[in-house]
Amino acid sequence: MDTSALTLKYQRMKLSNERFNVNPQELTKSEQRYVDDLAAKTVTIQQRICASDEAVLIHIDQQAINDAMAKLVEQCGDIYQFQLTLQKHQLSEKEMREVLKTELLCEAVLDAVSQDLPPLLEQDAKDYYRRNIEKFSRARTWKVSQILITINDDFAENGFVEAKRRANDLYQTLSVDNFSQSALRHSECPSAMEGGNLGWCEQGKLFPEIESVLQWLPKQCVSAPIQSEIGFHIIVCHDEKSQRTATFKEAYESIEELHTKRARQYVQKQWLQSLNPRT
Repeated sequence: MDTSALTLKYQRMKLSNERFNVNPQELTKSEQRYVDDLAAKTVTIQQRICASDEAVLIHIDQQAINDAMAKLVEQCGDIYQFQLTLQKHQLSEKEMREVLKTELLCEAVLDAVSQDLPPLLEQDAKDYYRRNIEKFSRARTWKVSQILITINDDFAENGFVEAKRRANDLYQTLSVDNFSQSALRHSECPSAMEGGNLGWCEQGKLFPEIESVLQWLPKQCVSAPIQSEIGFHIIVCHDEKSQRTATFKEAYESIEELHTKRARQYVQKQWLQSLNPRT
């Protein structure tokens, strides 16, 4: 099998996983057409890159290929799962190394042709900051843990009256010190496995009934049960960040990163368009 055929097979496998999180054999007909089309375009572009004058100047050593292989093994979980994946897609390790060499070469060429990028002018950065000020604004956020007793009339213990009683009884036993363990034992929220930890929660993303309590609930205090449309929540606020907007100085680094990313993509696209089709 030639390199282009191997690459096409690899791209189908890769795109199926990245875009639809399934194996190529599990794609629907429309998904299959999408993946086949994008894979074919990717292979064509790679062929044109590899045939360019710039590609002649770049060497991909064995260590780079070894590192890429190791990364794939890590993504699969272990070497055994990696080998099973190769077998499933009818690829040998030698063939995979050839595919990775091609991919690494294309990446290196694109990096090389986009080295000299125009600098970001400070005035342009300020203009972008002013036009997109909402992107640099942060809503009020709370670091929250919760215990949830759901309301579900399909189960006797989760009917409204019984759920409310369970929540109130549990509240009488709670403290900040035993909250995590109690969440693990009693909470009906997926966060129970993390001791009830919801992490940082942005204002506007929680039930309004909970946010109303968070407005005044002191840190490291257990709230009384809060009723929402799904059940009764008992919460603890561990920390809080107030609403604020980053200054231009604070935002500059991310604006510069975006500029570099867009400029690199533009230069690479222009270079690709300048190549004469050779396949």
